[in-house]
This record gives sequence, structure tokens and C-alpha cells, in this order.
Amino acid sequence: MQGKATIKGHPLHPMLVTLPIGFYVGTVVCYVAYGAGGDALFWPRMALMLMIFGIAGALLSALFGFIDYFTAPMSAAVKSTATTHMLLNLAVVVIFAIALWAGWSNPTSAVSIWLSAIGVIVTAMAGWLGGKLTFLGRVGAPESFSRSATPDAAEPIRPARLSA
Repeated sequence: MQGKATIKGHPLHPMLVTLPIGFYVGTVVCYVAYGAGGDALFWPRMALMLMIFGIAGALLSALFGFIDYFTAPMSAAVKSTATTHMLLNLAVVVIFAIALWAGWSNPTSAVSIWLSAIGVIVTAMAGWLGGKLTFLGRVGAPESFSRSATPDAAEPIRPARLSA
């Protein structure tokens, strides 16, 4: 059940979501480094820069997610999960935008730090739903890929041999 946002059959949204996720987690890592006694100027400012990149990456990813949301054929149950996934991700963008605003004049703002942590938790929830859409709802999977095409759980998966 593939939407229209693809390049040569590969969906763009799942490829792009790795960027904002990494930036958001990096934001929290920067605040942890600051809290552990790291440079009081560098780490909080880096956190703010990562928020900017995370928000921009999320909006780009959302563009392709919206295209898939409206063009991929989905059952009502899968569409409901997709709607929740979308709303959680939009909430994450708002959370990080508020955190960025709170930290802009004071990069060590407690509000910015706590909102970043909350944003990463909500990102994990949205990501779990995204995985559910992909692996259970088959959103983004080519039409020819079906559950019957996956290996039997009882059959061991052997690594491919590389020829020298």
C-alpha cells in the first residue's frame, strides 16, 4: 500500500524521518552534556541549533508523509493509526518550537530542557506508530510485497554469503 511520495518505488517519508529523530535526540544529549558539567555555552547553543534542524527536517518529512496519508490506500483502522501518528508528530514540532522559543534568549532555560525531553518521548511514541503502519499496516510496502512473501517465523534467516 504505497502512496505517491516515492523515488523509483522507495517511499520518501521513512527515509527522511531519521533526520529529525536524530536531531531531537541530539538536543537532549546536548542538554545532558551541559548538565554533566560540559561547556556552559557550547552545549546549550548546540541544542538550539539541533532543534532548528529537527523542526526543519520534520516539516520536510511531514510534506511527504501528508502526500502518503492522502494517496496510500488504507483500511479505516490503519488510517486511524496514521492520523494519530500524524497528530503526534505535529505535536512534537510544536513542542520543539516552544522549546526553541523558550531557549532562544536563555539557552539553559529549564522550560527548553524539559520540553526537549518531553518532545523526544512523544517522538518515540509517534515512531512506534510509524513502525506499526509500516510493518503491520504495510503502508509504504510495494503492492507485490505481502505477508506471504516474508520468511516463515519458524524458518531461520541465514545471512547472505558474499563472494570474494
